[in-house]
Amino acid sequence: MLVRYRGAMTVRCSSFVDEPLPGTATTERGWLCIENDAGWGRDPFSGETFPADVGDAIESFAAAHDLRVLLIRRPGRAGGFRARRRVFVARSVAGETALRRFEVEDYALIPSLDLGAGEPAEPMALVCTNGKRDVCCAVQGRPLAASLAGCYADPVVWECSHTGGHRFAPVLIVLPTGYTYGRVTAGEAKEVFDGARAGVVSTTGLRGRSPLPPVGQVAEVAVREALGAAVGPDVLRVTVEPGAEAKNADEGEAVVRHEDGRAWRVRARAEELPPRVASCGKKPSPARGWRVASISPA
Repeated sequence: MLVRYRGAMTVRCSSFVDEPLPGTATTERGWLCIENDAGWGRDPFSGETFPADVGDAIESFAAAHDLRVLLIRRPGRAGGFRARRRVFVARSVAGETALRRFEVEDYALIPSLDLGAGEPAEPMALVCTNGKRDVCCAVQGRPLAASLAGCYADPVVWECSHTGGHRFAPVLIVLPTGYTYGRVTAGEAKEVFDGARAGVVSTTGLRGRSPLPPVGQVAEVAVREALGAAVGPDVLRVTVEPGAEAKNADEGEAVVRHEDGRAWRVRARAEELPPRVASCGKKPSPARGWRVASISPA
């Protein structure tokens, strides 16, 4: 599929669909989501959103609390101007999952938030639509976000800034769990989010749970698919073997334990893929994908 980019025709990065999805979720333990209806830059701290001193303070605050910062807005920038901006803080680690909602009159107040004092919030769905980072997110993400938002009366669906993995657009993240999805249709996205709201995890388009490294993500997805029925986010707990947590790991093992006492040992390895465009407008580059090498009772 071709798209015009900076005056030239180029291949969209999301046109390459042979890369396996499991093991590709951005690795994050928590999220700081800040409502902002303005035009976004390549990332929250590229200078378009916050004054330099405020941006520096928010960035330091997020780093201190192990949070990934995302800008969010209602699909179509619905709702108009709000004097108080919503801020959500999600913890995604299994057994510690929580989502809290705050409101601030000034972004400069965010670094002083008491993260344990916010109002508990219902699960939320984030769809990456950051076109300045990659055109695929805008072209495929915005229609998905609008369609999904139309299914719910409450503001639980949001467009968001760059999450990582635009080659899997449209990209969907469910908070607070951090389960990340790619290449989902509108119907699949609704299935995923309805499941999350009901307390179970759909494996349709599942890339992995964000707190886990790639090997752990691959292992959990493999076990969830083998179970054949959707179960809750914390029904399974994943332990990654030492050495497999490294970002540059090419293979590794993880043990996935079910709350009923069953356990599986999963071995995964990264395999070379044909070169492809990792981001729209860039030249083809080497790539690799994660695959399950073996799965057995532990």
